[in-house]
Amino acid sequence: MNLYFRRLLVICLFYSSASYAQKAEHFYSSATADTARNYTLILQPDKGKAVGMVLLFPGFGETPADVLKETPFPMTAAKAGYLVAIPYLEGNAGLYLTDTKQHMIVQLVLDVQQKYKLKNKKLAVGGFSMGGTTAVKFAEYSLSPNAAPKVSALFAVDPLLDLERFERSVLKAVQRDKSSRPKQMLQYLQALLQKDFNTTPVQNPEKFYTISPYTYSDTANTAIKPLKQLPVLLYSEPDVANQFNSNHRDLYDLNAADCTAMIADLQSMGNQQAQLILTTSKGRRSDGTVNPHSWSILDVDQTINWLQQHMK
Repeated sequence: MNLYFRRLLVICLFYSSASYAQKAEHFYSSATADTARNYTLILQPDKGKAVGMVLLFPGFGETPADVLKETPFPMTAAKAGYLVAIPYLEGNAGLYLTDTKQHMIVQLVLDVQQKYKLKNKKLAVGGFSMGGTTAVKFAEYSLSPNAAPKVSALFAVDPLLDLERFERSVLKAVQRDKSSRPKQMLQYLQALLQKDFNTTPVQNPEKFYTISPYTYSDTANTAIKPLKQLPVLLYSEPDVANQFNSNHRDLYDLNAADCTAMIADLQSMGNQQAQLILTTSKGRRSDGTVNPHSWSILDVDQTINWLQQHMK
């Protein structure tokens, strides 16, 4: 069976068990003609008109069906009155937000707002892992002076934020691990960066101060300045013992380092709406595997309440 139709079947099975199955549909933006690798799953509210829009980015390589499998958040948010849009853009294979993908997301949001009559409703963005990377960077872009649509609230689950820290982490993994996997990851990362920017964060840190969602070495906090007044909620589970024992990873390898540093800087810049939630023993994949880097560390009810507070 074709992979695309297998994924579609999984989505349909999820819908058939939901009380508001008729409210879910695929949406295709005018930004691209490749509908197999570019579509958006729309979950509409169970009753009445949407009170706002939540744009939810999956992790690296994840489909909307994968997100529904890993967390009840999208269904719960739709039940709470939000229109939830889960994009699948270029196979969700990017490690950062390129200009091309940024323009695709802008057009997607505008198309969704037009079709579902949401132009006067607030927009929240969120995501997991690399999807969280995209959410943070898109929020920063949206709050620049001439950009639209504007993001009103931002949340992310264990996002990668500092590309310089990430490249150094992969370089260290190559040094420690003699297997081929770290080398393949490094080659993939550096090839993408060279292709898009002709350099890498380690080679030219200053160039990435505006490309990376956050950079610890940038004492001016260039990237996050647009977020100074935005409600921001980040989740992370720094299970050092698990990561060290299972993957021989240290504190410098964990996205928790990025999350804690960014929230600390936002708070020092005066943003008292910037919040970090560090969880313990909540990371678990849908197959039962213990993994602190999981959708499950997001507290669904807490996040819904947070959205209701900041999306009035």
